[in-house]
Amino acid sequence: MFYRSLALLILLPTLAIGDDVPELSKDAIQAAESITEGDVLTAVSFLASHELAGRNTPSKELTIASAYVAARFRGAGLEGLEDDGSYFQVHQFSMSQPPSEPVSLVLEDGTAKTSMGLLSAADEATEVSGKVLSEKEALAADSPQIVTVDELRMPPQASQQTGLVVATLSRRLRALSNRGVKLVLMDCGDQSVLADVAAALQRQPIANKSGLRPKCAVVLVSKASDLVGQNVTAKIEAQQSVSVPVRNVIGVIRGSHEELSKQAIFVTAHLDHIGTKSTGDDLVNNGADDNATGVTTVVQLADAFSRLKVRPKRSIVFATFWGEEKGLLGSREFAKNPRWPLADIVANVNIEMVGRPETDAREKAWMTGWSHSNLGDLMNTGSMRIGVEIFNREDVGEMLYSRSDNYPLAQKGVVAHSFSAGSLHSDYHQPGDEWEKLDIPHMTKVIQGLFAGVHYVADSDVEVKATDK
Repeated sequence: MFYRSLALLILLPTLAIGDDVPELSKDAIQAAESITEGDVLTAVSFLASHELAGRNTPSKELTIASAYVAARFRGAGLEGLEDDGSYFQVHQFSMSQPPSEPVSLVLEDGTAKTSMGLLSAADEATEVSGKVLSEKEALAADSPQIVTVDELRMPPQASQQTGLVVATLSRRLRALSNRGVKLVLMDCGDQSVLADVAAALQRQPIANKSGLRPKCAVVLVSKASDLVGQNVTAKIEAQQSVSVPVRNVIGVIRGSHEELSKQAIFVTAHLDHIGTKSTGDDLVNNGADDNATGVTTVVQLADAFSRLKVRPKRSIVFATFWGEEKGLLGSREFAKNPRWPLADIVANVNIEMVGRPETDAREKAWMTGWSHSNLGDLMNTGSMRIGVEIFNREDVGEMLYSRSDNYPLAQKGVVAHSFSAGSLHSDYHQPGDEWEKLDIPHMTKVIQGLFAGVHYVADSDVEVKATDK
């Protein structure tokens, strides 16, 4: 989740449950009680295990995690919404990486200088021969071809953020690229992190986004400035492009009412995290709280609702998204190509980080963007029947409204909010976000409360309304 900073927790007084709110039936109580600490621990500890390597987008581990969610949906008897009955909404994720062939610079005396790595290549193979210019000379020349530049200074952790490095590089070299430079020789010291970045790019491609990669080839060279004034010949293969399938996982439990079953409550969470680091004692950003807890909530709710003998009037669609950490990509893809008509999604209950509560907020949850609809009040009315308060967190609730997978749906006019039961702890986006640190009893109670809240909205005739605030 795109947290930035959190202030002190602000709790509002508990809302009273009206006399007209039906109590949970014995059937619903039994379904809620089927959500147990043992089952919660089983799911979240698998999703946040080292074997799943931080569930980066894209990765084989994220694919395995999506297969796990699909298996849980299948076991719960959910119906797939693809034309072939599949649970997978597949999208082709475009990625790229520099060619693996080493770059050799042939000097005018016939000797060769081997590069220390390649940060980027042009879209087509580059063959260039000419005089090496300094950056100042290149910016004044008519048709500069080869130029040296100073090392791009990046922090030690840059090797874990290769996409950010390449995007920064693109901005840094834009003026040279616009002048037609084909080859940039970037100085690279012996201890430079850029060599690690180049190595990391060989292990894992980056997103292929327009404008976020230099148009020219960028080669790392020791003492690159020594080449100014010399004639150099080089051949660099084209940037490699690869299309990788990524999958939203979507299933539905149909409602029991002939008309209201055409409407749906959309229960979601993001499946991905940020993958691994390249240095340190612990390399895996496990993403236990962010957001294995949310995915665990989705599959546990799917199980619980499937156990009901009498299903709610409205349908409930369950989904997990890829690519939230890359910019809400999976939910944006769903919003562009919805597998349930957006006009018939009554509300989106998106789950984010429910495993590590704030002080004095155990067994409570809060909703982002409270003032944008009446969903918070309705969910609280339902969840209080099982002793879980859902409240308005005034300090950060509005700021975080647009930071998770609810937002692409909200932009399409759907009442969509994220529900959290935790805080920004020091392990956020770090290897320390591990399942052993989760408060499983708290998390289990919150999931039961969310069941009661969703059940109320799905099974009553209450109107979920946007308030345009």
